[in-house]
Order: sequence, then structure tokens, then C-alpha cells
Amino acid sequence: MALVGLLGWLIDSAIAMRVEAKISSAVEESADLATSPAVYVGGVPYVTALLTGEIPQVTVTSLDINVEDLGIVNARTEINRVHVTPQQALSGDLYGAPGELFKRTVSLDGVAFGQLLGITDLDISNPYDISPAGGVASEAKLTGTPKGFEDKVTVVVDLRLESPTFHMRVREVQDAPAGREQEAADAFTFSMDTRRLPLSSQASNVSVSAGSIVFETQRQNIVVRPGDLAPLDTGDAADEDSSAWRDKTEAGELPAATTR
Repeated sequence: MALVGLLGWLIDSAIAMRVEAKISSAVEESADLATSPAVYVGGVPYVTALLTGEIPQVTVTSLDINVEDLGIVNARTEINRVHVTPQQALSGDLYGAPGELFKRTVSLDGVAFGQLLGITDLDISNPYDISPAGGVASEAKLTGTPKGFEDKVTVVVDLRLESPTFHMRVREVQDAPAGREQEAADAFTFSMDTRRLPLSSQASNVSVSAGSIVFETQRQNIVVRPGDLAPLDTGDAADEDSSAWRDKTEAGELPAATTR
């Protein structure tokens, strides 16, 4: 029995890996990525999707993507409860399949977010021992050397989403040269229209994780299209659910990011 179980596990793993490889190849080509993204199809065993008609989760992750005006970012797309035919479950061709929940995240580490602030040595961390849960508001501890300063400054900031706009405001200046606290706070005050990010729509969640500020958007009850599986929004202006971020940014239709 153990041998039969092991054989079944190996066959199931091989089928899942083949599906993941096919999705990865298709996304790499359609999204014009420099490297193949990592793909995971959920369900243990995976072949139960042939009977249930549902893949519990599909995730596509790309690391170190160079995005114009942002720098290097990490990106992830997740679609939950994808309803598929047996043929789709085996082929990995999910286009046209209904999905119940779509999530896309873009993570900006200290280098990428520091580029927006003009701070080249920015460090991002959680201000407390436990990670903020995230949502429309969160908090972060930032350390770096703003322009005009010789030594590093440390502040605790509030991160807040107000409609499409992300606001970062200093709650506490923990370490700064005496008499320059307000100047330090101004250097870490920042606003940005989140439709500038390569998400599928404006951000609905902001959090801090693994030294990065993470923006997330969600949609419910989608029909999977090529752009949905890409880790970044492709900016396809013909897609009514896409932010078409690149076209809008280049056309000057979105407000510029601002620091105080």
C-alpha cells in the first residue's frame, strides 16, 4: 500500500508540475517577463480538481522585476477557487475559467521605496514586535539619510489609503539631529496615487512585510484572462478591469507622487 501511495503521489506531483510549467511559460510570454515566474497550483492531491472542477489556488510570483519609475519590485498574483473543466485542469490553460477571488500585490523594498523618497539607504521594518495586520492603514519604522542630512534619521510613520491615494505621514521622530525634527519629518512625508502602481486597480490594502511596503488590490468573481495571471498589470488599455497604469502615467493623467 505504501508503494502504491508513493506512486500516486509522484504521478500527482508530476501532473501539477507540468501544469505549473505551462502556466509559467504562458505568463512569461504574454507579460514579456525577463525570466519565468514561479507558479503554484494548490490542491492536495492536485488531480482532485478533475473531480471537483475547482483548483483551490493559483499563484504567480516574480522577483526583482524592473519597473519604470519604481525600480526593482517583487510581485505576486493569486486567484482563489478557479472553476475548471477536466481539460483545463490537465492543460493549465485557465483562460475563460471563473475565479472567485483575485489578488495582486506589489512589494517595494528599501531600495525601491527609497528611490521615491530620494533616500538611497532606506531601511523598512515593523515598528513593534508584531507585524501590523494591514488594511487601509498600517505603520512602519523607517531609517535612512534624507538629502541634506549627514546622519541617519529614524521615524515611525502611518501608512494610509484614502480612495486611490496612499499617504505616509510621520507619527514620531525617534532619532534626528536636534532642532531638525520637523525637517526630518518632512523628508518622510509622502503621497502617491496607487493607480501609478502596476496593479489591476487602485490599492485596497497596505502592509509591511519582510522589509518592504506591500500594496494589494482585490477583485471578486472574475473570468481569467491572460493579463490576470501576470504578476504585474500589463497596462492593456483594452482591458476594462486594468488600470492601464503605464498609458495613464505616460499621458500625465495621474497625479505625480509628492514629498513635502
